[in-house]
Amino acid sequence: MINRWDLLARIWKRLHGPVQWRILWCKHDTFMIGITGVVLDDHDRVLLLRHRFWKDNPWGTPSGYLERGESIEDGFAREVTEETGLTVRDVRIVHVNSGFRLRLEVGVVAHLAGPEEPTVDGVEVEGARFFPAAELPGDLRASQRAVIDAALGRIPD
Repeated sequence: MINRWDLLARIWKRLHGPVQWRILWCKHDTFMIGITGVVLDDHDRVLLLRHRFWKDNPWGTPSGYLERGESIEDGFAREVTEETGLTVRDVRIVHVNSGFRLRLEVGVVAHLAGPEEPTVDGVEVEGARFFPAAELPGDLRASQRAVIDAALGRIPD
């Protein structure tokens, strides 16, 4: 006599990829993937942006959300270009922050590829500036400071 788990396994194995994925998609929560990151220039200064829509934290790292089908690296590069006109290279993951209800945040580090000075979009971002690592604003969000520390190879206190 076959038990119910063996029967379920047999049925599952007969289903093909798209059907299996649709069942899994319906059963599990759908998450947004947030990306935030550190852009370093040739002097290891950190790019920070003055975000128009952020409450109580005017300066922060470039941030946004991945679009459907976009890689983390491409998504971060897109966000930086949209917000500042800058291009980046060598994007790599340095930090993952989970535990949110329907969001996962991925922290990255990248290096400036060009041009040298940011041009803000004026919509989401009001200002952009490179800061020496020792002179970062004191009101950065803790989660963004953790990404900066990870990007710079610092061990958090």
